[in-house]
Amino acid sequence: MTARTAALYNSVVKHNAFRTVVYAFLGMSIAALSACGSSSAAPSASAPAASPASASAGASGAGNAQAKWDALVAAAKKEGKITLAVAPGGGASAREVIPPAFKQAFGIDVEVLVGPSSQLVERLKLEQSSGIHSVDVAIGGADTMYSSFYGDKLIAPVKDQLIRPEVMNPASWTIGHPWFMDPEEQSILRISSGLSGFTAINTNLVKAADLTSSSDFLKPEYKGKIAVFDPTINGSGGQHASYMLIKLGPDFVKKLYVDQQPVKTQDNRQFSDWVGRGNYPIGWGMNPANIEGLKADKLPVRELPTLKDVQPYLTGGSGLMVELKEPPHPNAAAVFLNWMAMPEGNAVYNKAIQMVSPLTTVKSDWVPDYVQPKAGVDYLDTYGWDYSLKTYPEAFKQLRQLLGASA
Repeated sequence: MTARTAALYNSVVKHNAFRTVVYAFLGMSIAALSACGSSSAAPSASAPAASPASASAGASGAGNAQAKWDALVAAAKKEGKITLAVAPGGGASAREVIPPAFKQAFGIDVEVLVGPSSQLVERLKLEQSSGIHSVDVAIGGADTMYSSFYGDKLIAPVKDQLIRPEVMNPASWTIGHPWFMDPEEQSILRISSGLSGFTAINTNLVKAADLTSSSDFLKPEYKGKIAVFDPTINGSGGQHASYMLIKLGPDFVKKLYVDQQPVKTQDNRQFSDWVGRGNYPIGWGMNPANIEGLKADKLPVRELPTLKDVQPYLTGGSGLMVELKEPPHPNAAAVFLNWMAMPEGNAVYNKAIQMVSPLTTVKSDWVPDYVQPKAGVDYLDTYGWDYSLKTYPEAFKQLRQLLGASA
């Protein structure tokens, strides 16, 4: 997260308790200023009322916007469906909740395709080169969206498709504007966020008070007792270890991932079982959804508070949305893009995938407090453009060399 983004984000979040009132006021203020054709401060109580002509213009503008939306929805209904491709991280949840919710809202069907992003990209490249266009919208993570969807020019601009006033209202977004991730801020819209990089412990075997900084995990008594996702695999394990390499340096990483002899896995269920059953009492870098699942099963597991010397980091999960070039259902796709950036659709998806909405009008109370970004903290955003395409690949390469992984 850039300093500018962090400042915008924090300025909104720190007033969280009052945001419903504040955003309602901001929305009314923006509408009033737009109707008066001015961006200056609101008039004082003694200022003259708006003229009938200006009031009429404001009503006409709102009416035109609604008419444009109604026409778009009508055209979308004639198309009858959209085809949505979702990366495996959010695919199963999206397939379950999005079709019925979108159908109820607009009477339009959603076909959800779920599969490895790499396979989807190859399919889309082959199709587009042959003049075939079978997918309307795709949702996935940073690696594939930045290097393939964007890099291979498979996508079209999204920004011009967003026509709902609440979507384009700066006060609707925690960073002060729609959260586009591509350099042009046009094509890759971020619809999900949240904190990651937590450690879980089995409280029957380990005390949270004994693990308050990263160096505590290097104590002899924890040798062979730490479970980790495989740090040499590009995924949650590689991301977490690379972040630690950046923040804490190669000496710490080697001591933790080599000298402490942690057990490695690539399987979420196995990782959770190990910590929940106490086979390995420390889960270094466990997914918050897994932590909460263990809690729900009444197992003696909890997350550690933020360590003294390293913060959790921002991630986006399967939370980046794009429109494919020449979508087969362009009107239905436009309606869907707006809906996913509106409170109704955004809440449906983020609740299903257990991520935090970037909208100020969505509470995200389905995730625990420790996953929600806090005011005044400058988190590193692992979905940032430069981090994803440059910083992380370089760190991951160094990490693999450090840990002796084969080229």
